[in-house]
Amino acid sequence: MNFNIDHRRQEVQQIVKNACDQLNAEGVDARNYVEQLAWLFFLKAFDEAETRREEEGAFDDTPYERRLSGPYAWSSWARDTDHPDRMLAFVNDKLWDKLTNPDPKKGLGDDLLAQRFRRIFDNVRNHCRRGVSFARVVQQVDKLHFSEETDVHVLSEIYEDLLKRVAADSAGYAGEFYTQRHIIRAMVEVVRPKPGDRVYDPCFGTAGFLGEAADYIRRDKSFSGKQLDIFQKHTFYGLENKPLTYLLGTMNMILHGIEGANLELANTLEVHTQNVDEKSKYNVILSNPPYGGKMDQTIQTNFRVHSSATECLFVQHIMANLARGGRAGVVIPEGVLFRGGSDLKVRQELLEHFNVHTILSLPAGCFLPYTGVKTNVIFFNRPKTQPPSGTMATETVWYYELTNDGFELKQTRKPIDGGQLPDFLAKWKGRMDGDNSWTVLTDEIVKRDYDLSAKNPNRKDDYEHHPALELVQSIRAKEERIMELLGELEEILEADA
Repeated sequence: MNFNIDHRRQEVQQIVKNACDQLNAEGVDARNYVEQLAWLFFLKAFDEAETRREEEGAFDDTPYERRLSGPYAWSSWARDTDHPDRMLAFVNDKLWDKLTNPDPKKGLGDDLLAQRFRRIFDNVRNHCRRGVSFARVVQQVDKLHFSEETDVHVLSEIYEDLLKRVAADSAGYAGEFYTQRHIIRAMVEVVRPKPGDRVYDPCFGTAGFLGEAADYIRRDKSFSGKQLDIFQKHTFYGLENKPLTYLLGTMNMILHGIEGANLELANTLEVHTQNVDEKSKYNVILSNPPYGGKMDQTIQTNFRVHSSATECLFVQHIMANLARGGRAGVVIPEGVLFRGGSDLKVRQELLEHFNVHTILSLPAGCFLPYTGVKTNVIFFNRPKTQPPSGTMATETVWYYELTNDGFELKQTRKPIDGGQLPDFLAKWKGRMDGDNSWTVLTDEIVKRDYDLSAKNPNRKDDYEHHPALELVQSIRAKEERIMELLGELEEILEADA
């Protein structure tokens, strides 16, 4: 059995490598062949899902009508490899029109599924220019089986590795949406999503948090038919602003075995409202929102506390959408924890109305090669009942200062010994104090102007204990923040000129 699994793993790896090699030979760059494989994977996986529904419908005597049938079905056009130019012309002209035409009679219809197809295929394209090359790539993808657990698991690993490599080659592009897997897994372990939860990421990117949450919920659990339907269709929610990233996230959820995730293409901050109905809120929110961006005044008016900083607005959005008894884990830049002005107002509201139980201080450089900015993960719960007036929902905050996440704090991020995430998770369960962990009373935090930044009381001399590289990364992070502030000042001066 293990031999068969290992053999299939090697086969799947070789299939994807062959497809990538063919795209590379065609002159398609890494970023674009990730896009190319994504939409091909999507159509192949959808075709298999339709076949399964047809078989289930025949068994239950409830016939299923395919959305992509006849010549438009993958199982039809993708087998026409003996006529590669005809295949390429059909896909570029007829199939693409079918997938994107808003006319219900000519397209897929006007329901949510049809809208999702239009959003995806309006914003991606076929990067293969020659029929022969395209046919070879399609032949490789056709060998994959999205209904097989081994294929999906291996594909998920390969796909995320491709995204990581693209991110390393194009930090300004891919760094906006790729969060490193070991950080995600640690956050999921703390927040602990469970069956029946509504799990939300307001900027889901490639759906790393949602996919990992799906794996966590599914671990060691069996579902009844009704529970499985809820798990598939009413558990995972997300918004994403970038079309290609939306496709990558949608595809990643399919690779994690979730075909019915509620993923929407929208600017989260534009559609934000403070008045969210309780039944529309989420039990679990996991996210690494974009930071360093600037929002104009019209968007800021949607929020109780106005700010041009995206990170400050996203924290407010998460607070407004967390259900009673809900749990959240959010990556934020260091400045949110100590800056004055709007950040201070948001921290005060957070401490008063939510239980900020844990702050994980990450080392500067943890998100290289994308950014050297110092970040933290802040974990908070919303109480099931509102605390009495004049009292804080947060009584104590437990801190853990992570100095080694298991990877070098360099651009290459090679694995190293001594990773502290297992120690963090072990200590977190009992909120244990140690050399790298400590507890602070909320009264102390209020006295220092609601400053939530991690100041390890066990360090007598920061310069004595901090590695030289960490100090360099910290200086770089501060310089980046100075440049951001100078940019804001320049915009103000230009506006007044």
